[in-house]
Amino acid sequence: MTDDTARPDGRPADDGAPDPRERTGTLGVGSDGHWQIRFERRLRHSVERVWSALSDPAQQAQWVPGVTIHAVAGGTVDFDFGDEGRAQGEVLAVDPPHRIEHTWTWPGEPDSVVRWELTPDGDGSLMVLLHRPLRREPATDYCTGWHVMLDSLADHLDGTRPEAEPDFAALYTLYSAAGG
Repeated sequence: MTDDTARPDGRPADDGAPDPRERTGTLGVGSDGHWQIRFERRLRHSVERVWSALSDPAQQAQWVPGVTIHAVAGGTVDFDFGDEGRAQGEVLAVDPPHRIEHTWTWPGEPDSVVRWELTPDGDGSLMVLLHRPLRREPATDYCTGWHVMLDSLADHLDGTRPEAEPDFAALYTLYSAAGG
């Protein structure tokens, strides 16, 4: 089976992974036939610095209020989006400072798994976020949310604040088109 994941900008993704220089993720059907979301982000910070932002609840609150990931095997995961809803889960695996994998339970949806991977990349790091398996219907919403959260993480690491509120509608349209 081929991987027909496509980039939101319409260019083919030869291996299902976006160009790390881009901020957009991929949304589509992976080689195993399941819907998935994949982001690759090049960050200007060491793996250890990014790991700290991912695994320290005090820092988590700075880049995504309402989110707590207790980065130990069996730890709790809580993504509280207020009126939008709440995803909860359990940490399945931790390999500091390289990987956190946890379940994602959203009411009314089958459970899925989110994996955060960090690898050194020159003077910074490469973060890969993979969320799967998913149903098609919520995948566009999730992809939009991950895009905004990863932008927020990068801003936190850079010590900057976004100049404007995220354009959720534009991102949703972008990922709707990408997921076909």
